[in-house]
Amino acid sequence: MGSIPQSLISFEVFDEVIALLLENDCLRRRIKTRDFGKRVVSEDEAYELLAKISSITKEMLGIAAAEFKDPELKLTRMYRTLPRKVMTVLLIFTTLGIALMYGTLQYPNNDAAIWVVRGAIIFLMVFPLIFYRRVKLNIEHDCKYTRYPDGKASISIDQLSAVQFQSYLCHEYAHHVYYEYFGRAEETWRSEGWSRLVQWEVVRLLAEKEENHAYLYHIAVQCVGELKMACEILSLLLHVRVPSRVRRIRTIYRNNPLLNFIMGSPGFDVHSLIDHGIGTAVYFVARRRLGLRETLWKLSELRDEDFHCEMKKHRAIVPW
Repeated sequence: MGSIPQSLISFEVFDEVIALLLENDCLRRRIKTRDFGKRVVSEDEAYELLAKISSITKEMLGIAAAEFKDPELKLTRMYRTLPRKVMTVLLIFTTLGIALMYGTLQYPNNDAAIWVVRGAIIFLMVFPLIFYRRVKLNIEHDCKYTRYPDGKASISIDQLSAVQFQSYLCHEYAHHVYYEYFGRAEETWRSEGWSRLVQWEVVRLLAEKEENHAYLYHIAVQCVGELKMACEILSLLLHVRVPSRVRRIRTIYRNNPLLNFIMGSPGFDVHSLIDHGIGTAVYFVARRRLGLRETLWKLSELRDEDFHCEMKKHRAIVPW
């Protein structure tokens, strides 16, 4: 079972994780607005948003404002160079594609092989769009919290749209809070699940305060991908089949490298996705059973056996 927590491996929890997945997928599809705001392009604006997220997070968690210092913020600015890179690739591939397509005109159109070649050339000309989508998604997800040996900390994040920037910043800032109170997690799923739950609560508050449901979109997309992974893991451990309605749910993570390449989907590390999936499943199930404060402050300090016993004391909540 590896690092899979005992508290996760049961048919009751499997049903709860499926319920959570369906709820998040429904939320994701229900959010029609794409009002994500303008891109965060300056460090001053980025630090203003960090101060905002810090204030809301500390208030939600009941932490004093001066309890600890906020991390440094590094704006990576890879978005700034992306248009130039895409235009260069587009120019090269379009020129090459036109030249190759012109070369096929000397062959008869009734030859099936020539249409295969032309299809490949068209894909070559479309490739810059795939390249743009893939690089764009990888840049968006390349957010990172780093803790240095001297105790300093930093968050790296790119020039995302304001709403997406704040959502991802919530998660990385939650890692900072987790480290301040619990230290470095021996099991990665603990810090990832804790941070995802904090992120969810903060963006929910932002959505209510600013009356913009777009704040919930990115967290819903992330939770759908992670909870589906958790369902697949549990189905293997429990020797049951994943329900068809769960299998039909689309996520940003695909196991087929060729399909990822063709669709321009981002690459991902399977081990990291497993840790995220397990953490999100454990903490979101605990949130339903025990409540937010109990989950964030009490369970995070328990060993896996005690965590499991605490979860068993409370009845499962499965609405379907």
